[in-house]
Amino acid sequence: MQLLSPAYAAFLFLGILPVLIHLHGRRRAQVRKLPTLLLLRASNRRVAQRTRLRHVLLLLLRILLLLTIPLVLARPFVETDSDLPVQVSQTQRAVLIFDDSLSMMYQPGSELTLGKATLFERGRKLASRIIDALPQGAEAALILGSRGGEAPVGELTSDRTRLYSAISALRPTHRVSDLPSAFKRATQILSTQRDGLRRIYVIGDTSAHALDGSLHPPPETEVSLVDVREGKMLPNCAVVDLRAEPASSMGPRAVRVMAELHNFGDEPVKELQVTLLVDGQAVAKGLVDLQPRGQAMKRFIHILPQAQSQPQTPGSGEAQVTQGAGLHHLAVKLATDALEADNARHLRVDVQAVLRVLLLDGDPRNLRRDDEAYYLEMALRPSERDDSQLQLVTRSLDEGLGSLSEFDAVVLLNAKAQDLSRRGIERGLIEYVKGGGGLLIGLGDNVEVDAYNRVLAELLPQPLAVIKTAGALPNHPTGEGESSTQGPGEHIGQLDRHHPLLQPFVTGRSSESLLSASFARYLLLQPTPRSQGETTAILSFESGAPALIERVVGRGRVLLYTSTLDRDWNDLPIQPAFLPLVQQIVRHLSRAPLQKAETETLIGQTRDIKLQPGDTRVEVTLPSGKTRLFERLQGRKLLSFGETREPGFYRVATAGETGVLRPRPTEHFVVNIDPIESDLQLAPASRLAALQRPLITQENGPAGKNPRRRVELWHALGWALLVILLGEALLLRQK
Repeated sequence: MQLLSPAYAAFLFLGILPVLIHLHGRRRAQVRKLPTLLLLRASNRRVAQRTRLRHVLLLLLRILLLLTIPLVLARPFVETDSDLPVQVSQTQRAVLIFDDSLSMMYQPGSELTLGKATLFERGRKLASRIIDALPQGAEAALILGSRGGEAPVGELTSDRTRLYSAISALRPTHRVSDLPSAFKRATQILSTQRDGLRRIYVIGDTSAHALDGSLHPPPETEVSLVDVREGKMLPNCAVVDLRAEPASSMGPRAVRVMAELHNFGDEPVKELQVTLLVDGQAVAKGLVDLQPRGQAMKRFIHILPQAQSQPQTPGSGEAQVTQGAGLHHLAVKLATDALEADNARHLRVDVQAVLRVLLLDGDPRNLRRDDEAYYLEMALRPSERDDSQLQLVTRSLDEGLGSLSEFDAVVLLNAKAQDLSRRGIERGLIEYVKGGGGLLIGLGDNVEVDAYNRVLAELLPQPLAVIKTAGALPNHPTGEGESSTQGPGEHIGQLDRHHPLLQPFVTGRSSESLLSASFARYLLLQPTPRSQGETTAILSFESGAPALIERVVGRGRVLLYTSTLDRDWNDLPIQPAFLPLVQQIVRHLSRAPLQKAETETLIGQTRDIKLQPGDTRVEVTLPSGKTRLFERLQGRKLLSFGETREPGFYRVATAGETGVLRPRPTEHFVVNIDPIESDLQLAPASRLAALQRPLITQENGPAGKNPRRRVELWHALGWALLVILLGEALLLRQK
């Protein structure tokens, strides 16, 4: 044991004073032979024994009291081997890279000697101890190891107070680790000094994802990895992906929520509780078993509340949804574990308002199954539920158009161009689309190419060319003894998976029935320079010919389906993909928000908020309830919001010239963590050795000898002093 202030140790002789005082003040018993006191003799003996014991204890406490006070003032300490790197005690210039990424929030239990402290808290203690162990004259800097992290101390300094303050002010973040960028910054800081030893200390959890192959030690600089988890395995389970898609068979507002769960540990997890939350309320729970290093998909089906709609403005082409009525915040959450931050994942889902669709039947039939609109009606209204959010009105061309302003989308089925022109229907359709409406054109036997190109020239995405027959027609089977000379039929070969209309077909198996449909006949289109840049091929055949093509006309849009929407030319209407495809087409034409997948925003990424003409202010409410206000936005079309530091649901409100902030649900968004931070698998020993191998010769100290660290004892002695004073006070109480 050593002393920081040895002069106070001279006062230890005061410990003999209580003994002398007790001996001097000891009472000597006097013998009195009084008969009247004989009755109290037995009682006095018992009292004397207790008094003697109390006096002995009081003597010991006072001795300890007078011994403890000088020891506390002398500040004793002991030295022991440190778990810090060997190089800490050498003269050097150092940069501390502190990993403040999400994985450092891990809170181990009995696995480590950390109690309930997180890896981040242990890292801060180790960083302070490194600063303590640096010799006099050594300079150090402190930077963060997460993506987009700052540099609390961005230059070399010998000011220990500044370094300690910066370390104590560190806070964990939800960002992903980015050690390569931190190494570049550390190299720039060290390059300002040419002489002396240069070292980089990386304080983190030494996970494999952080120490990947892209990380290389800087030249002429030694790297020391300070492992905050002491090489132990850290099991963890997380939600790594969350998706939602329409569950049409359960109703128009039903969604199928799919959460991908992953076990990053080496032990199986049994009956892991998974909870689905809608707008902050738990609506369903389930249990999942996960194999070691395995994954599983948990599925929920939930019917979302019905959206409220307001009367539509004529010609707007967009369903006017009550503020926030159709917008929902979905989340899937796991039971609490050591890393709470990755136990939840968030999703933004919209539910469309009630949509009115007009079907213009160009070839009505007496037998309903032979009618042109039969399969379309079955797909748009798979059940006769009263709460259906799609209302269909079917009319023949003889009935005319009527008022189109009450409809969100119009479908033109196998109509003759002469009938359209004679009744002036084409003029009404052109005005409707240019005003913001949506139109789907389905072809068939009634289509005459030249007449269609003349009458619907302003609406067709591209002029029609010629009818191509690629196989036997489904409703005209080959007779006995006859053979089809047209071929086996054509199939869909190309899908624009980035188009919002095809969101239900993004995954591989969901598009199988769409790709397996056989087309015996379809219309080829004329490629014209006028259409270049104005049309988009959403579906194409294997030959490259368009099957579904889109064109923007005025404020609206037109979709041209080059085959029939019944079974006359193809068998798509009897395929499972027909129902979601038709429903997606109608909602896309109506501009109605569906359960639409959007590009996922991760922590630290920039989110573009679309502005409308007249917007002057934008307020973004973070998941924690804090707000960010942006002003003077006149004339701007986008606001790049970069403060995505919290996972959860972000709300956007905008204000115009009046200055009143109003919610804009269409711009609400969610932010999730990067799932790579959930994998805390330890980096291989070979990788650790390659990163921190000695690159320069050590100045002093035997190789492999750990530095010494000082353990101060006076803190414990101070607590002991308080206990002694309390004990003395209790013994002196009058009884």
